[in-house]
Amino acid sequence: MSLATQLADALRRGATIIAASARTARVLQRLCAEDQRAAGREVWPAPPILDWDAWLRELWRDYAFITPDAPVLLTSLQEQVLWTVVQREDADLVLSPHAMAAQAMEAWELLSDYRAHGARASVWEATDAERFRQWAARFEHACERNGWISASRLAAPLAGSADIALPAEVCLAGFDRVTPAQRAFLGAMADRGVVLSELELQLQIPARRWIMARDVREEISACAVWARDLLLENPAVRIGIIVPSVAGLRGTIDRVFRSLLMPTSEDIRTPAASMPWEFSLGQPLADVPAIRAALLQLRWIAETLPEEEISWLLLSGFVSDTATNSAATARYDAMRRRRGTAHVSLLPQRSLAEFADSLAARSDRSALGHDLTALLQATAANHILDQPRQPSAWADLVHHLLDRAAWPGRRAPESVLFQALQRWQRLLDDLALLDFDGRRYSYNEFLGLLGSHARETIFAPESRDAPIQITGPFESSGQEFDALWFLSADDSRWPQRGRLHPLLPPGIQRQFGMPHSTPEHDWNLAHRVTTRLLASAPRVVFSFARHEIDVELRPSPLAASLFPGDALPESANTLRFAGEPANLESIPEAAPLPWPQERNAGGADVLRRQSACPFQAFAVKRLAAEPMEAVEWGFDPAEKGNILHQVLQLFFRAVRTRDDLVAAITANRLDAELAIHIDAVLDPYGSSDPWQQSYVDAEKRRLRARLTEWLAIEAQRHPFRVEAREDPRNDVHVGALRLNLRADRIDVLADGSRLLIDYKTGEASPASWRSDRPDEPQLLLYAAYGNVADLSGVVFAKIRAGKTGFDGRMRDARGQLCANIGTRSGLVTEPYSEKMRDDWAAVLVRLAEQFLAGDAAVDPREPAVCKQCDLHSLCRIAELNRAASADDTGEDADA
Repeated sequence: MSLATQLADALRRGATIIAASARTARVLQRLCAEDQRAAGREVWPAPPILDWDAWLRELWRDYAFITPDAPVLLTSLQEQVLWTVVQREDADLVLSPHAMAAQAMEAWELLSDYRAHGARASVWEATDAERFRQWAARFEHACERNGWISASRLAAPLAGSADIALPAEVCLAGFDRVTPAQRAFLGAMADRGVVLSELELQLQIPARRWIMARDVREEISACAVWARDLLLENPAVRIGIIVPSVAGLRGTIDRVFRSLLMPTSEDIRTPAASMPWEFSLGQPLADVPAIRAALLQLRWIAETLPEEEISWLLLSGFVSDTATNSAATARYDAMRRRRGTAHVSLLPQRSLAEFADSLAARSDRSALGHDLTALLQATAANHILDQPRQPSAWADLVHHLLDRAAWPGRRAPESVLFQALQRWQRLLDDLALLDFDGRRYSYNEFLGLLGSHARETIFAPESRDAPIQITGPFESSGQEFDALWFLSADDSRWPQRGRLHPLLPPGIQRQFGMPHSTPEHDWNLAHRVTTRLLASAPRVVFSFARHEIDVELRPSPLAASLFPGDALPESANTLRFAGEPANLESIPEAAPLPWPQERNAGGADVLRRQSACPFQAFAVKRLAAEPMEAVEWGFDPAEKGNILHQVLQLFFRAVRTRDDLVAAITANRLDAELAIHIDAVLDPYGSSDPWQQSYVDAEKRRLRARLTEWLAIEAQRHPFRVEAREDPRNDVHVGALRLNLRADRIDVLADGSRLLIDYKTGEASPASWRSDRPDEPQLLLYAAYGNVADLSGVVFAKIRAGKTGFDGRMRDARGQLCANIGTRSGLVTEPYSEKMRDDWAAVLVRLAEQFLAGDAAVDPREPAVCKQCDLHSLCRIAELNRAASADDTGEDADA
């Protein structure tokens, strides 16, 4: 008999259905609704289907109505606050009272569920456990004194009450585990004549498959193809995908399923559509975009926000009219980021007042500026930052403040957003009930409370009854499927391993059989769940991945035991491609779009990108693609390099020859000379802020140490004269490609020849110059096309801690550059020659021709190129597993 038939029979008998979880109750309510619609009904009474906690609360309401002195039931937030209060005597020992209160609530609930409160009578030897035992005594005393009761203790008084009305029959559904407290309560109900029954999945022998994949992505891809084929075969099919660690894999599953089941959803121009899958596991309310926007705006009132969070807030669409003016908002944010990069912000944070002022003069941002100004005015008028209040007052003010800020934007909320706003309102209502202990909170204290509980509150939108249900093993209880796939059936995830509770003695946990108290406990529970899953679908697939990053995984012995000992798992790769359509229409590639030869393509960067990956050059030059600029704390590596270039440019304006340099060193003037030029470059970044000024001073010291070390090496060179600094060559022709070139420095050597020098603060090696795709073509371009007379070589001036020195190609390195260069140096073993320059010119012309012809192939020179690239969202190389290959090489990104 199917689950739906058993449910219908139980309801006809007048039974009350009690589910193990709220999700199972919703599934059963859906089955009941389907049965009613199949019978032709449009309206029907709500069936008595409740989850266990909701049932106890409903009974408690009846109990409290007929019992004048019944305790007041604490809400979850009230109980957590009370646990925070009872640990105040140990405040100096507790780093996070809020987190410890949550742990204490869990321990108290375990003691209640396993009827182990009697074990608190004796002293516990473990320090943390003994401290919790004392807190528990204070918590219990506070509840008795004030007439309060914890939700975890409801079963005992309800079981002892002879007055509450009970149903004639209670039918249980989806209970993989029944706690001692539940068992005792049900026993008391049975003693009062309540008939106990259970909805049971009918045992069957399903068709089983055993799949092995190379990695997690291949495993998920095979699962997606399998689900797609089932949907194509029967759109009404109901598919269950069981994932032991669904939270950790949620993002990967969603991306793979999108690409294989709903590829059109990846187009940002396509309106949002319902996916054929949904996750049973919710997400923290604080992570829902609209709620995150609310919390950020409330934080912005009291503190500065990092630039990246301001950008997120603007682009989220939940501020003022930014959703209806998304393009203008995006342009404004991009402009702000570019400005932040040009003028480095060592403290990339802004206050709400500063940001509102910056918008005041911008007519295109008038609505946003008006709303943020209104928020500031409401903050001042209500003395938000200087008056403590009770939680209920703060809850009302939060509504007022967000309304003044036009949150959540001027648009009608769609279904999921509406549900999230409803859950937000319930959270504020729950916080308002914290008036029960009379405490007053400052704005920052209340905001911390609001944020922490928003992170702990799990939000799950109402089920759309999608054909593919992605759920955890325990959340799938009480459900039937047409087909089921168990992902990640490896020995590290199934059976799931937990840990003993840190606030309860291990002996107590083992004595009462609490969760994770023994490996046998975890194994037995997993075995029961596996047996139930086998009975829930006629077709079942178990799969595992052999590798996850650098870890080798083995199949779950529990899952492997379901198959004959000599049965070898199928390859997921075979399954992955077996479902691909056999006949695909061939679409010819569009002809490449040539670059207009009369247009200058810019600097050497275009050929550097063409060499690294043709798509990079195409995207940047043809599509005008730009990375999302990120404002970082302090100077990033590129900014440090620019600062060093500026300092050396100033230094060699005054010190023109090696003799000048040696004289400065001999006369102990070098440090003072450097200090003058370093101050000239870095003083504009100084600030009255102590942290920022300390950072700038530290950067000055670091730069002075690096340059002192470098200039000591320069002083050991043969005589030279600095002829040019930042020397430009405009409209240079590399074949038919027009470029602008610039050399960091050109020196005239003792023999009258010239040397090109390029400053490098990162990794740089001339080794790639031997290939047809060099990674640093700037020096090669200048050597071949810069029209430098009598060139003797091109070198990197590598200015890095522990790696300072010259590297490159010289005609006679020991005779022209420095006498003490080692014999194994590339400067000596690979001397510069005219043929070398001609070879470089030929390579550069080929790259230029490829760019001119419109070559846009996604063809990275090496895996490390992808690790440094910021265009992944355009090229989609991750879907070809190229990015994964880059991670597997273990190569340094700068190598």
